[in-house]
Amino acid sequence: MSKTRVLIEEEQEILREAYKAILSQESSIELVGMGDGACIANGNKHDIERILIETNPHVVLLGTKIVRSSTITGLEILRVDYPHIGVVLLSAHYDAESIGRLKGFARKSKRGAYLLKGSVSTRAELVRIIRDVTENRVTVDPQVFAGLIQDSDFDSTSIDGLTKRELELLRWIAMGYRNAAIAQILCLEPKTVERHISSILSKLNNGDSKLKHPRVDATLCYLQSIGQLRPDITDDNPVQPSAIWSGTNTSSRPTVSEPIMAGVYR
Repeated sequence: MSKTRVLIEEEQEILREAYKAILSQESSIELVGMGDGACIANGNKHDIERILIETNPHVVLLGTKIVRSSTITGLEILRVDYPHIGVVLLSAHYDAESIGRLKGFARKSKRGAYLLKGSVSTRAELVRIIRDVTENRVTVDPQVFAGLIQDSDFDSTSIDGLTKRELELLRWIAMGYRNAAIAQILCLEPKTVERHISSILSKLNNGDSKLKHPRVDATLCYLQSIGQLRPDITDDNPVQPSAIWSGTNTSSRPTVSEPIMAGVYR
């Protein structure tokens, strides 16, 4: 099995060294480069092209203190010119302004992870996030997710009513994880997870629970809210597996056999 080639671009030296120590010990990952974030985060196209040609990564791990306009410029260069490269964006802080900058990019991106640095607390989580990005998944921190759906072009009234914990669980549901796995990952009692999920499904219920599987419906609601499901999909124009993910490159879209849809049934 080929290794995932990872380029680290992190502003903070202590975290840069921590990521290096963790990823260099993973047999499934090859660390191909490391920098202080002054390249991609500064949005300089010439520098970005140079570092990507030199390292040829599958995933860029980009760590910032805050998402600036230049950060989005750099991410857009990656998305447009190097769509095969996944992005894991870890920021120390997401304020309303930085989430606003991220919103447009996140809605156009087919895969990626947008998280608070403090939400990644174990080496296993970091490795799993990188793996998820290589498998064309989108991972969004609950705080960032709440900001992304505000003033959205999508109907997110029901999503707005979810608590921070419920948003967190909805993200895991959308990635295909079963209740027992979610409980283990979040260190919660299974009954606590069941209670939260019951609340989520109740809040997102649009009256079609006899016709639709509520867990699948919640997944589609989540994907639509983060811009990964086309808004023109309705009951009269039902969802097809290839329509779930934005973009025109069908070869990189997940199929229904992949975890994004396969594990939504209990």
